[in-house]
Amino acid sequence: MSKYPSTRQLLVKIPNYPCLYRHKTSGTYYGSKKHRGKRKERSLETTDRKLAERKLRKWIADLDTVDATAEKITLGELLDKFQTVRQGFSKSTRDTERSIINKLKRTWRVGLDLRVSEIKPSMLDEWMAQQEGGLKNSSYNRFTQFLKLLFELAVADNMIAESPVARMKRTWKRPQQPVRNIPTQEQFEAIVKNIRSQEFNRVAEQSADFIEFMGLAGLGQAEVSALTLGEIDWKMNRIQVRRRKTGELFFVPIYPHLKPLLEKICKKFPQPAPRGQTLFEIKDAHNALTNACRRLGLPHFGQRNIRQFLIRRLWQSGVDYKLIAKWQGHRDGGKLILNTYTEVFSAGDTDYENQQLQKIK
Repeated sequence: MSKYPSTRQLLVKIPNYPCLYRHKTSGTYYGSKKHRGKRKERSLETTDRKLAERKLRKWIADLDTVDATAEKITLGELLDKFQTVRQGFSKSTRDTERSIINKLKRTWRVGLDLRVSEIKPSMLDEWMAQQEGGLKNSSYNRFTQFLKLLFELAVADNMIAESPVARMKRTWKRPQQPVRNIPTQEQFEAIVKNIRSQEFNRVAEQSADFIEFMGLAGLGQAEVSALTLGEIDWKMNRIQVRRRKTGELFFVPIYPHLKPLLEKICKKFPQPAPRGQTLFEIKDAHNALTNACRRLGLPHFGQRNIRQFLIRRLWQSGVDYKLIAKWQGHRDGGKLILNTYTEVFSAGDTDYENQQLQKIK
């Protein structure tokens, strides 16, 4: 038998106030109530009497909202359930959440067998503090958003009455200004030429066409990889595109600078070619792009930067930003173009800056 008294032994009943107790040593108030045949206790986390009374009333009310069976669900079981109910979301969302879940499982010190009802805000604060050093601010926000969604599910299923995320110390950071490396015209052309010159790579030609198409059409990897011959409308001089992430349908012009490449790609197929024939056999050209940048001694350009190359080209050519947004499949009237892209369109582009300065009179 322990020589130290338990918490229950140190609790003193407050007269004339049912279920309210005070700890002899710390002075912290506690709630203690028999509920469904079992004695339940909860620290009210305050030494203030009036605040303790309010918290006690809420705790007692919450007791009836929590399902006795669901209350026994562990963190590991909640994570499994979360993945199940998120199956209808996009692949990129599920991949991000799966990555966070895997990290949580590897680094959660308290153990996945811990009941969800026993998880405290301080435990979540500690876990986020462990991850913080390796996260950008936007990633930090994504992690805390995941925790919010996770414990909202626990509240909805009556595992807990209140989400511990609500009392975390910090759940948001101001996003850092992203650094966007957008290739110049010369860099873009050098990359495509370098990829095409790799004679021992059996998909060098396709990879070069893929990257060149992205840069000339201003489309992302997911959209380019899914394009079919049936979506090319030569009469209307446009390409029908469906945004893979949102499912939105939009149309991209067959720009004069894109037309020769598109004609070359289409000529590769026997006529009449099936409308469902995809333009490219490959799904992305990430490795080809990375290796070309390395061989040329250029900054690391991702496939998204290649898409941004055309956005900048259109902007610097004087195309209205609302029209650029329309061709990009945006439904915000150009706000993303203005707020996200334009601040870097002239970054590091001395010739363009000088060109704009000459307009000032």
